[in-house]
Amino acid sequence: MRWVFLIAAAVAGAIHAAPAMQTREPSAEERNSFDEFYREQVPARVSGGPSLFAPAFDIQRRRGEPWQVIARVDSAPRHHSPELCRQVRTSYLYDAKAPKGQRWQQSAAEPEWYVWLATPNVVCAAAQYTVRMDPAVANADATALLRQHRELLLRARLLFAGNSGCARQRALTFRLSAIEPAPPSNGAPAMVGMVFESDRDTHVRVAVRKSRGEYAAWNVNCAAD
Repeated sequence: MRWVFLIAAAVAGAIHAAPAMQTREPSAEERNSFDEFYREQVPARVSGGPSLFAPAFDIQRRRGEPWQVIARVDSAPRHHSPELCRQVRTSYLYDAKAPKGQRWQQSAAEPEWYVWLATPNVVCAAAQYTVRMDPAVANADATALLRQHRELLLRARLLFAGNSGCARQRALTFRLSAIEPAPPSNGAPAMVGMVFESDRDTHVRVAVRKSRGEYAAWNVNCAAD
């Protein structure tokens, strides 16, 4: 029975060493001050006006530490190319100790791009499912991967079996969440990457080889971020 107590002690020690993350909803002051700040800083033609302005708050801390308050806002949808619609997500940080009216500032992190396929001759509108796109990825590559991601995922599932870190995820349900650059690989100098999220909160990266306008799943990586 000694090993049972040792395991219990180890688990207790791990929990003590890494306290659980706490979250909460924004206070009235945080929400109202951000509304005022954002409407003063960002014109309606960018924000989309009241009908689209809907900040998402991410507020968390570890026990005993101060709250980290982040607000994220998506710009109005716009055509990024004839085939792609895009929204730009910008993050803002809150400083409760700053003077009133100066408590919000833009995060040092670069704004994120979220794209989806455009409908020909139709103005872009907010979409339920979007994909984060690294600005370094070419528009043509992003468009092709959005159109072909289901077929490429089917091919990638065959590669899962040969990767010890991916084999257990072969049968999971995945959704394309990001398109990003990928480093050249032996025999595949032109590469682009796809990130898939599973229904078990795991991530899979699929490196895609580009050759003469054709795309093929080349290798997979299921290592935790």
